[in-house]
Amino acid sequence: MNLKTAYEPYFKIGAAISRWNLHTPAHMKLLKEQFNSFTCENDMKPMFYLDKDENKKHPDKYNLSPALKFDSASPYLDFAKNSGIAMRGHTLVWHNQTPKWFFCERYNENFPYADRETMLSRLENYIKGVLGFVQEKYPNIIYAWDVVNEIVDEGAFRKSLWTKTVGEDFFIKAFEYAKKYVAPGVDLFYNDYETSEPWKRDFIIEHVLKPLIDKNIVDGVGLQSHLLMDHPNLDIYKTALEMYGELGLKINITELDMHNNDPSDESMHLLALRYKEFFKIYLDAKISGKANITAVTFWNLLDENSWLTGFRRETSFPLLFKGKCEAKEAYYEVIKAALSVGESGNSDKTGEGEGTADNKLNKNIAVDKWSPNYPDSDYEISDMPARDMKNFGTEIWEEGEYKYEAAYGFTPNVFAYLHNDDEKRDCMLVVPGGGYCMVVPHEGELVAREFYNRGMNVFVLTYTTDITMSVPLKMQPLKDISRAVRFIRKDAAKYNIDGKKLCICGFSAGGHVCGSLAVHYMDVEDDNPKYSDISNRPDGVILSYPVITTGEYTHADSIKALLGN
Repeated sequence: MNLKTAYEPYFKIGAAISRWNLHTPAHMKLLKEQFNSFTCENDMKPMFYLDKDENKKHPDKYNLSPALKFDSASPYLDFAKNSGIAMRGHTLVWHNQTPKWFFCERYNENFPYADRETMLSRLENYIKGVLGFVQEKYPNIIYAWDVVNEIVDEGAFRKSLWTKTVGEDFFIKAFEYAKKYVAPGVDLFYNDYETSEPWKRDFIIEHVLKPLIDKNIVDGVGLQSHLLMDHPNLDIYKTALEMYGELGLKINITELDMHNNDPSDESMHLLALRYKEFFKIYLDAKISGKANITAVTFWNLLDENSWLTGFRRETSFPLLFKGKCEAKEAYYEVIKAALSVGESGNSDKTGEGEGTADNKLNKNIAVDKWSPNYPDSDYEISDMPARDMKNFGTEIWEEGEYKYEAAYGFTPNVFAYLHNDDEKRDCMLVVPGGGYCMVVPHEGELVAREFYNRGMNVFVLTYTTDITMSVPLKMQPLKDISRAVRFIRKDAAKYNIDGKKLCICGFSAGGHVCGSLAVHYMDVEDDNPKYSDISNRPDGVILSYPVITTGEYTHADSIKALLGN
């Protein structure tokens, strides 16, 4: 008994995988043994299909029909084809990870935005090209596509380059094109996060799904379900699930995880129990007919692979497996939820509810122990193609040096985007914003890749913030960036930046961090003799919408997080 066999009567069980998972044999064995569906975590998003070099080289040729490439997607599709495992396509249209140049005249980000008709042509031919490639080369592999992703924000349609160039109906056009070119039997989904929040739920239903349903161009809705230990409320989540179900659409839980920064047995026990409650909701909705759930996908395989550690700025333990593919207690509770339904698999719709997961729960159900016996060599990365970019992360403070009171296990760090060659290059240190409450990812990686593409070696700094605003940050973020500059310069030869300039680029609160260093670098001493004699003065600074104004026009929460009340 395992996940896919336990849930076979009800819905597919899947996991997202990265290229590192794909080239780690043990991880792929785990995927094949436990799951019957998977999603490519990152490499099938728009930026990986759009051929930047070809489009920029021949902008007239590709003006209305962008050149595409499939080198990032093909390894995942090959695996699915060779393994006989089903696959979700994620994602065709998104405001994020779609490069700005795609929206501009002549594919040049320094030119004006293209007009609506040009962008509609590009959108149609992009969707036609992606679907055509997959369906011709890999027929019957992908069973569902996330056509459009995350277009609702703050009570309205999210402002994006799609709305700027096409208008708010861009998502309808995307679904029209997808419906036109998709193979029979492949489902088309709208996908979003926080879909149980009442305001967002209602907006998605009324302004996104119903218009698509009226045109008969949508098959399902994807509820991402990035959960917390205390959010969302179970009843609110269940209500939302059933409201989406009433629309007659298929439901996929597309990006399931549950952030928990405490790996203790007690905390992991609570994680397991909460997972069980959500799966009881899924099973009850499916069995009762209140929501036609056809797939549930976890957002990666192992705790160590989860995106949440970077996003939440603290180590997260959010999934069912860890380490060497070991099952956590949550794994067993999720299986027990399925086994507790009973042999008939039917809920009692007459009012007694005897067939529901809740009423048939047997706390004494035994589940086979999962004991993978993969050799150590299977945990080594194998046959990963050589990459032009070297990526790695490293902490900038040594043990015992970093003493911020509200760190909760976090240590400031830099993540590198380096050219895999011996050329000496200028260096850019990117410092994202987040109101001193968090470090937002979109002002990190996207910016880093742009500077990288322009020939620089790049680092992104994750500095000290405090979402609880419980302990004023004061000098700590300034100390973090000062150490980061010294840390990078100390190994300048290793990073191929010796003799070159080191500049800093900060956004929002990160702009305040950078501006502070540019003005006060001489006021920040470093007690570690390894770094004390290394200059922390940047050679240049870019401040992007920096939070540097106080008084009447200040961003109050940033100042509160920094200095306290």
